[in-house]
Amino acid sequence: MAKTRSKAASPADPAEGLSSAAGGVAAAGAPAFGDVLPEGLLRTPWLRWLVPLTGEQRCVALLAAFAALVAVPWLGATGFWDPWEPHYGEVAREMIARGDYLHPWWESVWFFSKPALDLWLMAAGMLVAGTNGEGRPIGVYTEWCVRLPFAAIAALGAVILFIPASRLLGRRPALLGAVGLLTAPLFVLLSRQAVPDPVFVGLLTAAMACLAIVLFDHDPLPNSEDEGADRGVSRREGWMLAFYVFVGLGTLSKGMLAFAIPGAVALVYCVATGEWFRLRRLRLLTGALVVLAICGPWYGHMFAFDGRDDEGKTFFERFIIHDHFKRLAVGVHTTTPGGSFTYYLEQLGFDVFPWVFAVPGALGRLGRATVRPESKRERMELFLLLWAVTGFAVFAFSVTKFHHYCFPILPPLLLFCALWLDEVLEDGLRAHAGELFAGGILYGLVAKDLAQTPKHLSDLFVYQYDRAYPDRDVDPRQTFNLLFFAAPAVALSPWLFDRLAQGVGLLRALANKRERAAVGEAVKARMSGAGASGPEPEALQDRQVVVWSMLGLAVAFALFLGWFHWRKLSPHWTQRDLFWTYYQQSTPDEPIAAYQMNWRGETFYSKNTVKQIGRGAAPQGTLEGFLAAPGPRKWFLVEQGRLSALKGAVAAPWRLRVVETRNIKFALAVAEPVAASSAPVPASAAPANGASAPLAVPKPQESSGGGTPQPAQPAQPVQAAPQQPTGVPP
Repeated sequence: MAKTRSKAASPADPAEGLSSAAGGVAAAGAPAFGDVLPEGLLRTPWLRWLVPLTGEQRCVALLAAFAALVAVPWLGATGFWDPWEPHYGEVAREMIARGDYLHPWWESVWFFSKPALDLWLMAAGMLVAGTNGEGRPIGVYTEWCVRLPFAAIAALGAVILFIPASRLLGRRPALLGAVGLLTAPLFVLLSRQAVPDPVFVGLLTAAMACLAIVLFDHDPLPNSEDEGADRGVSRREGWMLAFYVFVGLGTLSKGMLAFAIPGAVALVYCVATGEWFRLRRLRLLTGALVVLAICGPWYGHMFAFDGRDDEGKTFFERFIIHDHFKRLAVGVHTTTPGGSFTYYLEQLGFDVFPWVFAVPGALGRLGRATVRPESKRERMELFLLLWAVTGFAVFAFSVTKFHHYCFPILPPLLLFCALWLDEVLEDGLRAHAGELFAGGILYGLVAKDLAQTPKHLSDLFVYQYDRAYPDRDVDPRQTFNLLFFAAPAVALSPWLFDRLAQGVGLLRALANKRERAAVGEAVKARMSGAGASGPEPEALQDRQVVVWSMLGLAVAFALFLGWFHWRKLSPHWTQRDLFWTYYQQSTPDEPIAAYQMNWRGETFYSKNTVKQIGRGAAPQGTLEGFLAAPGPRKWFLVEQGRLSALKGAVAAPWRLRVVETRNIKFALAVAEPVAASSAPVPASAAPANGASAPLAVPKPQESSGGGTPQPAQPAQPVQAAPQQPTGVPP
């Protein structure tokens, strides 16, 4: 369908208008979504605050409420997933315990792998929850208070991105794109984790949204004539300041990528289009001062700090050299080193399901982007293209690869998917038949893989991809199949009913001699090469049903993943339930040790009081020394695959009793004097705070400890063999 383009006046006066197809209101003056409120809503007293808002502001409020619906329920119902959440959580807890919020600390050494913002957010949540209180267990609301800022910042990026998309692309595609991002499986699962990536991507997305407004949306405010231009400039400067604030916070969260990606996109845009005048709007010197004011003091202090981490590296050597350049060029802390660019193509299919149906159409939109844009819409599309390509190139070239590294390119990709869906709603299904067919095939392939191997979803955001999956306790395949088949059935229902009606009409025609003859003549004519008598009109509801069925599947799938599936998976990736059992069945003078493992959760949930046995790096101790320490009984956390080795290593006068093995990865055991081992076994403590415990008792699984899996060690009466270095995972 041909689009109307509005010409740019001149490079010196680039105040071009939106085409009628891109604006929030159609050319005929029809209101866009949110401009008109339903009568029932107007009569609802507690919703009357929506009345004075603009349509755009109402949509922002709606998206914020939807984001809370997806992300907040049961956010703290499960423990921290190992190894990343408890690792960073323990560093934040040590900030509180040591009273030092400048120098991160882990176990017994300095920690330099991550900047301070994420750690400060976690520490703030822990202060609210009373994590480091007087009692042995951590505060019961720790996980909820710690994760909430991470989920909120991730959602903030999606909501703010709606604003430039609405102004530059149109209200409908902007809403589809924002909902697509909020319901993408990678977003749903990763935003529930207290790790740097949701904060970084949320801040990066917000920064890119502000950058787009500064560069392209510069019209004066409505209904202003004399002072309109000045007020428009003032409004743009506000967005410019917000852009630099988000960049500064992002740099304090993740490092150089926070300013490298926006800077590269803006520079390449100006090089490709020749519109260098747009850089003047950024006021680079002012912006640099704002960014330095936010992140400069802490970075400057750490660069001057002479402390060294467990590998003898300073902060600059560790964070800048090792965690930036070596991660990009050499590869560090990865379970999937190297790999081709196709590595992320597969992951993107899982990341954006079921919106993967629109990816072929989105790629067609990408291919139509022009380096000579003539409207705001075309400029925004080129901006999104450069954002997606730049982000993909950075992570595809990186030698260190993790599935979730493609998270930053989800916002532009899903906006292009939304643009194509908007075209389908406007042009009809027949105008996009090829893209629809390709999208259906791609949808079927990804749906088949997810239904057959649900582990693809947990692998989106975990550290070790060959870790066992709790099939006995968590089997979502029936639900997946129901959802994955229901959406296509609904989407095809108008076409199927139409074909069924045609079939019934044909059967009725065959009963009449005259109509049967007419049908025969029509068949002969078509077989001889004659065309159809005329195109059948395409019902508007056909295209609407296709889009709404996919939207409904996306929402249902997101709620299922966040509210149910993630909760069932979590007990097998956290040690919280095991520590609750330990605290409720032990006395304060009974110590606990981690046997040949380094999964970080044991350090956090014990408040750094766990004894490390046979880890191979400091801090560590011997099994003999631990058993000889004070305390009537000695408790152990051990991986299922090393449980037999521990039983063989515990010798008389001690006897090892297994207390809890429902976790597919870890077991809780206690060593008791032989005379006391016949005492009755206390009942396992039930998980609190809404957590759901696994139900099955699995067989021992693979033996792995925060890095490369290693076979179970033989019995060691004195000290076990070294297991894994204390390198910090990314």
